[in-house]
Amino acid sequence: MFDISKRLLYYKRKEVQAAILKASLNREVGIRFGDNGYGKRPDIISYENDVLESVKNGATSFHVSEERWNNPMQLSTEMKKDELEELRIGWDLVLDVDCPYWQYSKLTTYLFIKALKAHNIKSISCKFSGNKGFHIGVPFEAFPEEINNTPVKKWFPEGPKKIALYLLEYIASNYVDVNENGEINFDNLHKTSSSELSKLSGKSEEELSIRRCPDCNKKSATKKKGKFEFVCHNCNMHLNKEESVTFLVCPKCNILMEKFAAQEYKCQFCNSKKEPSLFFDPLSIVDVDTILISSRHMYRAPYSMHEKSGLVSVTIPLGKVLTFEKNMAAGDKVTVSKTPAFLDASKTIKGEALDLMIAAFDFKKEDIAVKSIITDEQKKNKSKIKFEDITQAIPVELFPPCVLKILEGIEDGKKRSMFILTNFLTSVGWDYAKAEELLLQWNKKNKDPLRDALITGQIRYHKQRGQKTLPPNCRSYYQDFSVCFPDSLCDKIKNPVQYSKRKAFMLNRTRAKKEKLTDEQKEMRKQHRQSLKKSELNNE
Repeated sequence: MFDISKRLLYYKRKEVQAAILKASLNREVGIRFGDNGYGKRPDIISYENDVLESVKNGATSFHVSEERWNNPMQLSTEMKKDELEELRIGWDLVLDVDCPYWQYSKLTTYLFIKALKAHNIKSISCKFSGNKGFHIGVPFEAFPEEINNTPVKKWFPEGPKKIALYLLEYIASNYVDVNENGEINFDNLHKTSSSELSKLSGKSEEELSIRRCPDCNKKSATKKKGKFEFVCHNCNMHLNKEESVTFLVCPKCNILMEKFAAQEYKCQFCNSKKEPSLFFDPLSIVDVDTILISSRHMYRAPYSMHEKSGLVSVTIPLGKVLTFEKNMAAGDKVTVSKTPAFLDASKTIKGEALDLMIAAFDFKKEDIAVKSIITDEQKKNKSKIKFEDITQAIPVELFPPCVLKILEGIEDGKKRSMFILTNFLTSVGWDYAKAEELLLQWNKKNKDPLRDALITGQIRYHKQRGQKTLPPNCRSYYQDFSVCFPDSLCDKIKNPVQYSKRKAFMLNRTRAKKEKLTDEQKEMRKQHRQSLKKSELNNE
C-alpha cells in the first residue's frame, strides 16, 4: 500500500479531482478502501471535493462503470435485465489489456489501436491501468443507434465481448506473421521465436496455439476416438486396444501400462483425416478482461492511483504507447492538462464504429486464419502419440502443492490464480459446474475476494471457447506470487497437470499391485489347503 501522505498530496490537486469527476459523469462509481475492499454500491461523485473527502476517509482508488446510467443511484442487484436496459443510456468500449509481460502488454495495446484505426475509428483514447496493462477506449457516441434492429445500448456486455474477440483474431491474422523457421513477427515491431515465447510464458508451443483443419480451416478439427495405445514404461512395449479397455497390465513386466490416445483425426465439418495444423493464439499470452465482463463492470478511473504500484492511471497519446514506461506514471510527474482526455467524445463522428460493429457481429472464430507457429519440420519431429484427455476427475488430494496453496486463499495474484485454477481443473477432468463451484468456494477464502460474476464469466467463456488449455508451466510463474512449494515429485514434472496425472498413475499402479498381491496370496492359500488335504488323506 502506497504512503498515505503521498496519496493525500496527489488527490488534493484540483485538476486531479476535476478529471475524476468528469470521468464519473452518468456512471456508477466504486470507491476502494485499500485491503478493506469497496465501499457501498451504487455510489456516485457529485462534486470535486467528494474525491478528497473520500481519500481522507481512507479511499485509495476510484473506479467507474463502462455503462452510462440515467440515474446510477437507482441501480440494484435485484434488478432484472430489462430493468437495467431501461436505466442504461449507453456504454463505452473499454478494452482492458492485462499482460504480465510488459513488452507484450505495450505491443498488444499498440496493435489494438492499429486495428481500430483500420476500421475507420478516429475517437480512440488510451491510458495506463496503473500496474501491468492498459485501457483502450472508444466512446458510445462512435457507435450506431441500432444494429440488427436492436438499440446498441442494449448490446452490453455482448457487444464489447464480440468486438474484443474479433479484434484479437484480426490482429493475429493481419499483424502477426510466422515464417518457415518458426520466427514470429509482430507487425515488424518485434520478432521472437515460438521457443522464446514458450520460455517467457512458461507455456508449451502447443499451448500457444489453436488447432485448425488444413482442408476447411475451421477450428473444430477433433481427435478420432476409438483406438488407444498402451505403453509400458519399463520395457517400452506398445499394445493397441479399443476404447472399451480402461486398464492394461504389461504381460511381460506385470505393471500397469499408461494409456495414450492414438493420433488419428477427423474434422467434424469436412471429415478430413489430416492432422490439424497449430496456429498462434493471441489469447495465450494476453488477457483481455472485456471478454469476461458482466453488467455493472468497472475499470479504474483516469488519474486514479493504483493500490499496489502507487502509480497513476494516466492517459497516454496514441503515438507514445510503445515508448511509455511505468515511471512516467508517478504522481509527481503527472500533469493532467498535458495529457489527452480518456473517452473524449467532443470530436466523435456518430456511427464511425459501424464497420467494426458489423464485422464483429458477423464474425465467427473459424472465419479468420492465423499464422502457423509450428513448422513442417517441427511437426515431423513431434511424437506420434498424445496424452489422453482425462475423463474422470482427479481428486483434490492429488493436486500439486502450488494449486493446493492457491486453494487455501491468497492475497495477491487472485485474477492470475483464477485463470490457473480454471485451466488446471478442466485439464484434470473436472466438469465446468464442479470447477465453478470450487472456484466460488475458493474465492470466499481470499482476502478482498474477486467478484463472483468475474468467476462465473470466466467459466462461461472457457466453456464457450471449447478448448482445454494447460495452466502455465513450473516454476517461475508460480514463484512470482509466492505459491510455489515444490516436493520431490515436482522435480520430475514441468506442468501442474502433469503432477496430478503422474500421481494418479502411481496411485493406480499401487492399487493394481495390491490387487495382484492379494490374488497371489489367495492362490498360495488354496495350494496350502490342497497340500494339507493330501497330507490328511495320506495319514488315513
